[in-house]
Amino acid sequence: MTEQAARRAPRSPNYPQYPIQWAIENGLTLLEKERLHPVPLDVIAKNLGYKDANNGAARRALAILKAFGMVQKAAGGKLQVSSDVQRFKLTPNDHDKAIYLKQWLKKPLLYSKLLEKYKDNLPSDRALVFELVDEHGFNESAAQNAIEVFRASLDYVEQMTGGVSSVEEDEQEEDFDEQDQQPNGSVQSASPQSAPEPNLTAQQRPLPFQPQPTYSEGVRYPIRLAGGRMAWIEVPDPFFEADKKRLQAQLAIIGTVDEDNEFEDLNM
Repeated sequence: MTEQAARRAPRSPNYPQYPIQWAIENGLTLLEKERLHPVPLDVIAKNLGYKDANNGAARRALAILKAFGMVQKAAGGKLQVSSDVQRFKLTPNDHDKAIYLKQWLKKPLLYSKLLEKYKDNLPSDRALVFELVDEHGFNESAAQNAIEVFRASLDYVEQMTGGVSSVEEDEQEEDFDEQDQQPNGSVQSASPQSAPEPNLTAQQRPLPFQPQPTYSEGVRYPIRLAGGRMAWIEVPDPFFEADKKRLQAQLAIIGTVDEDNEFEDLNM
């Protein structure tokens, strides 16, 4: 009877069992040893101190690194360190480092759900444990451990960044800065209606101003993807039916990868 009950006992959803600082430290270690080269799973596992990738502890560690975005699937069943880890290491800009930390914090599905729901105003640990048990199918022990690791990850990112404001806000600020730096013919280039320099010959003078069709700068649509990731599509205004068909055709040929079935049982 006990054996049957154990067989029927619901399994808690997967969650990172090590905090984000563990993932970042090991991601940087792997970057130092393997750079961005695709390598077999056993090599990654050995770099982490395991005999190979076949035991449960090693598979769990690999899945946690993947859940936080430190490694990604490569061709031939291999793994490689994410290029974001290299950018995080090399960038001298503290703001950029903060953006990577906040993005990685939202990578695990459980963390993405909690942060999206509560932002930076989380309830007590007791309330969160109850929510994981009641709404997400955790058993009590796993829920307590999941929240403990989540809090440790949250505290680390807050300590390193001085706060955990939403990633979307930071990215919007960054996009705004980039737009300010982008050349705009009506603002940053010399005005075509300005008087020519006195010493210019007729051949050197700018051509008369030719009015162009009026278009707005476009509309940028945010698209929320799985795992806390974001995509954006920017379309001009007006946006014609022929434009829509071209965009659909382009999306159809953009390279994608299949879900990582190797870590399906540890998917986070």
